[in-house]
Parts: sequence; C-alpha cells; structure tokens
Amino acid sequence: MNDPWGISGPDFVVLYIALLGVVLLVRLIVSGVMAGRAMRADDGRPVPPPTVYQLAFLAGGPDRAVDAAVAALVDRGQLRVNSYKQVSQAGARPSEPLEQAVYDVAQLKTTATIRAYVRRSAVMKALETGLDQQGLLVSAAAKRQSRTIGLVLQLAVLAFGLVRLVNGISLGRPVGVLVFLVLIAAVLAIVAAVRRSKTGARQPSAAGHRVLGQARSAASGPVPAGMLAGGVLLGGAAAAVALGGWSMYPDEELSAALTPPASFGGGGSSGGSSCSSGSSCSSSSSCSSGSSCGSSCGGGGCGG
Repeated sequence: MNDPWGISGPDFVVLYIALLGVVLLVRLIVSGVMAGRAMRADDGRPVPPPTVYQLAFLAGGPDRAVDAAVAALVDRGQLRVNSYKQVSQAGARPSEPLEQAVYDVAQLKTTATIRAYVRRSAVMKALETGLDQQGLLVSAAAKRQSRTIGLVLQLAVLAFGLVRLVNGISLGRPVGVLVFLVLIAAVLAIVAAVRRSKTGARQPSAAGHRVLGQARSAASGPVPAGMLAGGVLLGGAAAAVALGGWSMYPDEELSAALTPPASFGGGGSSGGSSCSSGSSCSSSSSCSSGSSCGSSCGGGGCGG
C-alpha cells in the first residue's frame, strides 16, 4: 500500500472531519457534566446571614453590588447626581469597604465608569472570595477543569492533523483540503484556549440560589422597611437595587439618571435637562416634575 498510514487521502479527510465533530460533542458533554458538578449540591446547611452587597453579587454579579453601594450612598446623601448623570462626593466618607471603593472613585463619574473601576478592585475580589468560601458561587475550579479538558482534546486533534499534513507534504501528496481542515482545528484550539483563560462571571450555586430566594421572599413579604429578615436589612434603596436592579430604586428620576445606557458600557453622556435649582440632585432633593436627571477533494489524495 502506498497510502500513508494505510489510509487514503479522501478517507483521512472524512475521518478528520468526524474527529472534529466528535471533539466538539465531547466538549459540550464534559462542559454540561462539569457545570452540574460545579453547581455544588445544596445540603441545606445554614450559612452566615448575607450582607446586602453579597445578595447583590448573587443577584447580578459585581456590577449589581456596585449599583447597590451607589444607591446606598445616594440615599444617605454621601453621593449626589448632577444633570449630566455624573456621580460625585457630597458627604462624609463611608466606613463599609465596598462603599469606600465606590465613594473614592465617584468624582464626576457615571455609574458605568464606577462599575468598571470597582469590579476590578481588591474589595470586590474579597466579596467574591467570601461568597465562594461559603459555597454560594459555582466552583471556578470545576469550570476551569472542563475547559482544560476541552482544550487538551482540541490540541490533540490539531496535532494529529499536523502530523498527517507534514507526512503528506513530505511524500508530495496534494494536501489542500487537509490544510483547510487543520486551519479550522487551529481556530477551534485558539477559541478553547481563550475560553480557558477567561474566568467569566461567577454564577450562584444551588445554595446561592436558595439564599437569594429566601431573601427575595422575605423582602416581598410583610416585613416593615428597615427590619431584619434572615439577617438581611431588607429596607432602603440599597436592598431594592440589590435584589431588583435600578428599576426598583424608589426615585424614578434618580433611577433614570443612575441606570447606565444599555448599549454603551461606560462614558458620560450628558442629559438634556437639568435640575430645577442647580446642577445636582439627591434622594432628598429630586428634580422638578418636568425634567429628568436624567471550503473539493480531487484525485483521491486531498488528505495527504
């Protein structure tokens, strides 16, 4: 037999395409299995009462935690919002770590810009670590393990194709189609490597969903504002934003001013209106009613 490895070019192409498909399928299966394991079975053990910012992280990730801190500071008058939707310092520096990080950044910055700074901060990392240690977040190690397995499989298929390609070129065989398939395998390997390098947003585990559900149930029940339910202060603007986002902020005008644009991540777009008596407004002094702060195989040898 003159065919390399006893496999003709066309047969190898079919085999290689099948391998590419099988690896993609295996990656999906492994990812699903690992995701289920990463959720961590909820054994129902009690966890320490979560803070409002831990609840915000569980409900919407780092950005929601930042939003809740902004809401708390605006509500207490320690931050104010001007007519250009920029947040600036207005009162004493808070003592809570996340609130301090937000306060220090808030120097004529939009909510989107504050998010971008604080989500990378040490205090946000500490908040995430605390939730992780309590088993309230999906295991990052399990997700990384599944992506590592996918990357190894993808690199193995790429190496298999490259060896066949080099062998075919050394024997003077036409390898055009195989070159194309190897390029596809290389792109898939690069994508797998990039996915492995990115941690992505942390999601609540089964226990995290339980804690979050309990807090939402308590917040929607007959609990007076400011009362403790399940160890969480349910009253106030911070809790409303933590569990429901800016749409739940009690002041509609401030909610519109503090909500980042849906299509743009950061930047300070100016509003077209101004407050009735100056350039700033807070929860205690809102704007007037009319404004808002607001690929052909030929000759039987295409596979080398």
